[in-house]
Amino acid sequence: MPQTPHTFASNSIIEKIAHTVVHTKTVIATAVCLLYLGSPSMAIAQGVNAGTEIQNIATVTYEIAGEDQSPIESTPVGNSNPGVGNGSPTMFRVDRKIDLTVTGNNDANVVPGETQSEVTFTLTNEGNDTQEFTLTPEAAVVSDDFDPANCSYEVTAISGTPLPGVVIPTTGNILLGPDQQASIAVTCDIPVVSGGSLLSSGDTSLISLTAQAVKNSDDSMTTETSGVDTAENIETVFADDQGTDDANRDASHSARRTYLVSVSATPPTLSIEKSIVSFLDTNGGTTKTSGTEVTYKILVTSSGTGSINNVEITDPTPANMTYKPSSIILNSTNQSDANDVADNTDFGISIANTATIKLGNITAGSTQEIQLTYTIN
Repeated sequence: MPQTPHTFASNSIIEKIAHTVVHTKTVIATAVCLLYLGSPSMAIAQGVNAGTEIQNIATVTYEIAGEDQSPIESTPVGNSNPGVGNGSPTMFRVDRKIDLTVTGNNDANVVPGETQSEVTFTLTNEGNDTQEFTLTPEAAVVSDDFDPANCSYEVTAISGTPLPGVVIPTTGNILLGPDQQASIAVTCDIPVVSGGSLLSSGDTSLISLTAQAVKNSDDSMTTETSGVDTAENIETVFADDQGTDDANRDASHSARRTYLVSVSATPPTLSIEKSIVSFLDTNGGTTKTSGTEVTYKILVTSSGTGSINNVEITDPTPANMTYKPSSIILNSTNQSDANDVADNTDFGISIANTATIKLGNITAGSTQEIQLTYTIN
């Protein structure tokens, strides 16, 4: 709202901005310009508050034939009527400047699968009016290695005294007066895999935060004034610089922070699982009687990092069963029973009455599948 100018009791407390004395034989004229800026508390680092009414009156004093004449005060359209109080101030209202800055404070070291990993930002209202701001975190930033998920923000603190109705912390819009700052924490979940590959040390992801001015102190929407500026009206002027992900003078600003992946090496481990895939009796059914073929599946799973060497699986023929010749299948490929270099599998050659599958060296993080069939005696 426009500020009401102070009324001064005497010229002794009026700031004299200009004082000009003109001497002639009959006229001595003194012009005094009086500037009313309102309360000194209105002066802020980013300038005078929007809507502040600035007004002044110039006064001319003079003599004619050695006698003092009544002073004449100025008006916006001109005044020749002598006497204190016959003038009127020339005034204008300070326009609304929209200016803001978002800065990123810290990057974050993360591990794959980490949840709610935090980076922080600071929003500063550098304009001269109270503004309501929206905040938008964005994970899908180009030129990085992966995108975090489930990103959200929380305003954790503000500088100075919160404006009426402002409750901290908040996950909604934030209201800031001129020069006020808000501390914002953005949290995201870090994936384990990106683009089909496990995240590795040194992978990075950029997270962007954009603040947008949306509403002014008088509840009007934040839009830039078009047309000719006038002294009486409060115009809205965009004065913000371009951020990392926004344009110049668009009532918004943005900054980025980085998630940096750090993967600790873990020793490789192996696990083995054996299960029954099917029963096939001599009549095409699934009864478990003499002559029924039983197909087993063996899974060898490795985890951790690095390689595992000289891996070999042996599967002795169960009691009361007979191995079905040429039934070994490794990772969907049929294997021979001979001990040859073609497939490094055999039955009964390396070890009597036993299937032997030599996998050799495998990389941690893989799974090998073997199927083989025995017949109930």
